[in-house]
Amino acid sequence: MTETGVGAAAPDALRTRMVADLRARGAITSAEVEAAFLRVPRHLFAPEVTAEEVYGAPEAVFTKYNSQGKPVSSVSAPWLHAEMLEAAQVASGMTVLEVGSGGCNAALLAELVGDQSLVTTIDIDPDISARARKQLEEAGYGRVRVQEADGSKPIKDAPAQGFDRIIVTVGAADLSAAWLDQLAPEGRLVVPLRFRGLSRTIAFAREREHLRSDTLIVSGFVAMQGDSAHAPHVVRLSGADVRLVVDEDQPVDDKALAQAFTGPRHEQWTGVELSGSEGLLPRLEVWLAGAIAPYGRLRATKVAADRGLVGWVLDKGMPAVWNHDSLAYLTLRRDPDIPQESYELGVIAHGPSREHLAVHLADAVDRFDREARTTGQPVVRAYRHDDKEVPDEVTVDKPSVRLVVT
Repeated sequence: MTETGVGAAAPDALRTRMVADLRARGAITSAEVEAAFLRVPRHLFAPEVTAEEVYGAPEAVFTKYNSQGKPVSSVSAPWLHAEMLEAAQVASGMTVLEVGSGGCNAALLAELVGDQSLVTTIDIDPDISARARKQLEEAGYGRVRVQEADGSKPIKDAPAQGFDRIIVTVGAADLSAAWLDQLAPEGRLVVPLRFRGLSRTIAFAREREHLRSDTLIVSGFVAMQGDSAHAPHVVRLSGADVRLVVDEDQPVDDKALAQAFTGPRHEQWTGVELSGSEGLLPRLEVWLAGAIAPYGRLRATKVAADRGLVGWVLDKGMPAVWNHDSLAYLTLRRDPDIPQESYELGVIAHGPSREHLAVHLADAVDRFDREARTTGQPVVRAYRHDDKEVPDEVTVDKPSVRLVVT
């Protein structure tokens, strides 16, 4: 649908420019997704901001906040909308379930399937579902099915053969059993999944009785609400300035690790180099989740870095491992003997067994460099807990599934 009337030319021009930019950066790769983006009036789904902001937003436009001031609903950044739809491989005539209603993505899905009634979008928040219903109607997509429901539970009136595509647009801490049950045999599930302190939007397809990933996108979403919501455990190593993020209820002694962090540190450098344009670190982070345990993420503020409490830790944190009384995390440094945009990976460790842990993490990085650096994205497989196919490897145990990363 395209809007008409006074003022319509400006959004049309902005939308055309946005699509050209998404094509140029590789976020849009198919003619079908391009056509959908050209038709959907994206600005109607975020009237709180200007059309220029909606079409040019590098990140999400937040549309609702909770009483603590945290965002609970948004219109995703254009590049992320595009990459998720390309990963979903939606085709004409498919039935699609969207979990998390922002309105805009449901409209894009309606364009892709060709029949609005084949798209069901649900949200647990009555305000968000009502808003989506109203804005879809105003934008010309009034036949999209909007439901107020907990997206982690079975959907009423789901197709007998299951949904051809399930697309989750809120951050999930688990793969709901309902999604696995209501996904068609040849279906695809696209979900922003949090595991081991990481957030990745993963496109899964069925492989025998389990799911296998074929796309991983670095991304962040507002967290899912309802029965499936699960916040990570945060260990404060130095107040709010240095924190260890622990998912999946991995065992951790907060007091012992905080005490370890106050003591001396051990540094070990791996000799493994990476460049800023290589995109290696995001792959290494996921690969480590399947290679070592326990495993999480160390986050630090600029204040902590300025005080010398931590090594070079990126804004979104760095991989970390620990045991009962010590911890170690990855860090970076520039090497004067290599090009300016190249960095060396190292390990900083604290606690009585700091040298042992540093070797443990450094060896894992070295193994990745030797065995997996050139093999592309890691593969994430999701098994039900009673699946006898689960490999005898490091597993990430969720309430509904076990993840294996290779």
